[in-house]
This record gives sequence, C-alpha cells and structure tokens, in this order.
Amino acid sequence: MLRLGSVALGECPRVALALRDGARAEAVQAALNEGVDILEFRIDLFANQDPAAVQAELARWEGTPRIATVRMAAEGGGWRGNEADRLALYRAVLAHAEAVDVELAADAILDDAVAAAHDQGRLVLGSHHDFRETPPPDRLAAIADKGRDHGADIIKVAANCQNTGDVQTLARFLLNTAYEDLVVIGMGAAGLCTRIFFPMLGSRITYTFLGEATAPGQLTCEATLRYLKAFQKGAADSNAGCDSADSV
Repeated sequence: MLRLGSVALGECPRVALALRDGARAEAVQAALNEGVDILEFRIDLFANQDPAAVQAELARWEGTPRIATVRMAAEGGGWRGNEADRLALYRAVLAHAEAVDVELAADAILDDAVAAAHDQGRLVLGSHHDFRETPPPDRLAAIADKGRDHGADIIKVAANCQNTGDVQTLARFLLNTAYEDLVVIGMGAAGLCTRIFFPMLGSRITYTFLGEATAPGQLTCEATLRYLKAFQKGAADSNAGCDSADSV
C-alpha cells in the first residue's frame, strides 16, 4: 500500500486541499483539523515562483503530507515558462514535498521528473487533464498504461463530464482497470458527484480548495468534508485502516 508521507492511500477516502502561496495558516490548519489529509501546492498559480520562495512556502507545512504541482497551461495550469525551468523547479521542491504531480503529456521532462522524485523517495502522480470531454475507454486504458510505463506511482485522470454516461465511463475505468492506484475525477457540473463517490470506490484522493477553485466543479473544503462524513457515517468502526486522526 502506498503512503504519501504519514497518510496511507487506499484504506479510506483522502482529501487534498489545493493551495496558492500566501494562504492563511489559520485557515489551512482549521481545514487539517476538520479532516483534510494532504496539502497540494499549486506552484503554477503562485504569485512568486522563485525556487527559494516556493521552498519556503512548502517548508511552512513540514510534517504535513504535501504534493507539489507545477501544471502547464496546456492542461489548465498557470505555468507559462519553459520546460527546463519547470523541471528545475520540481527538483528544487523535492526536499519539501512527499509527492509531485507531473502531466503524462510532459514528454520533455516526465522521465527526468520521475527519476528525480524516486531518487529522493518521493511519489509521482502522473496526471492527465481533459477539459473538453471524457476520453473513451480505449484512450483511458492507454493513459493508464503510459503512466505505468513511465514509472508513475499513481495515475490521475481528470476529465470533463457532459452527462451521466461520461460519469459511468470514468466509474468503469476506476473499477475495472488493472491498476489500483488511481485518482479519477469528473470535472464540470455533471461530474460533481465523482468528487464524493469515486473516493468510496477506490479513487485515492479527492481535491478541494480554499478561496478560489483550481478546477471546474470543485466543491469547497467545507462541503467536501461535510458530504464525505455524511455518506461515510458509521463506516469508521469497520474501516480501522484509516490511521490518521484527521481522516474523514
């Protein structure tokens, strides 16, 4: 079973809080106290992307499981620099992040980023984001295979859902693919339900935010935790594997 820092993935739904730089420590700590398990630092959305400043921001939360993400603009992120600088930034933050999220389409840096992370014992989320549609089953399978071929520890697929058929396609992918360590998310209004129910079907992490959403259809932190707790009521006794006191 994979562990992201102190958090075991797969025993119960895990919640990641997406953050920009300058987030109020009190608000972040309150979210952790309420049940957030992981902090995702959206470095591509930071106002200050200087490596030293980024390191200092992540270091504020030493001891809390952290994902470092520098998402390229082509997949909905804010990074518009070159790939050499992006790879250097990934390498710079590895001392202060338990995992990195790198797009599977980032052919120029993917293998180097994976190798750098693994050299320091960090996990890699190999991600794919499609803001137009939900890929058909054969393409989803190919995405998963590419992730494994390039050494990703977790394969993350976020796709736009237009209707319940798209949600069902993603659910079948989550349940039937050969790979267990998946994060599957339906974006947009039709995919809203996936952010609560897919974690209960085995999707390793669901994402939420403070302030401004980082992806279409994200629920607020308060709503995410409330719904997960409501639908998991009574499950805690039977799910003894949830070893974090903050887990929902």
